[in-house]
Amino acid sequence: NSKFKSVRGIVTYLCTDYGWINETIFFNPDMVCGNVPVNVGMSVIALVEEDETTHALKTIKVKTMSDPIYGIEPSEFDKRLCIKCVTYATRDSIYISKETFFPMQLLSGGFLPFKGDLLLVEYSLKPGTSNITIHTVSLLNSQNMDEVCVTSVDGRTGVVDDIIYFTLDSLQKPTGYTPGLYDIVNVVAVDSVQQHCSWRAVSMIPVEMCIDQAS
Repeated sequence: NSKFKSVRGIVTYLCTDYGWINETIFFNPDMVCGNVPVNVGMSVIALVEEDETTHALKTIKVKTMSDPIYGIEPSEFDKRLCIKCVTYATRDSIYISKETFFPMQLLSGGFLPFKGDLLLVEYSLKPGTSNITIHTVSLLNSQNMDEVCVTSVDGRTGVVDDIIYFTLDSLQKPTGYTPGLYDIVNVVAVDSVQQHCSWRAVSMIPVEMCIDQAS
């Protein structure tokens, strides 16, 4: 059993292909959102998966924080940032835990979130309580990926380029188009925690359809 937690810290060690946050959290460059260069002393937020038995931490994503207001100490407004994983979503609400949710209109970006998607949440703690007030919510990271190949299809789900998960239950696409194996497509992908994948396609446009699928 494991659970996700958001950890704020400082890069304390760095070499060519790996580094440490707070001297205890291991990461590699592939985990950094947007391939942003990382330096020792930089403030970051890491989403880690904690084994509830051994308490070992496995890093999922690292977000660099260039704005001093979002450093290790709370700002003068006591607003903080954290990375949260969507547990499920309804038409009106997005849940980031069993008890914590926020209205759909608070999310910027104009897309329908899905279980596993990673969000950057700005929040503050209510004085004297553990209750939080959520101020803004945005995608942790998104990326346009052009002319990539559909490498797997299984019913209503599939994988693009071996790393981008998609599901027809939450995918913007041209009317009448169903992704086929080996189709070449353009996708917009977001950081997401899916089985064997670290991205999820939120939109897909076919560039070239496989002959076997198109015929």
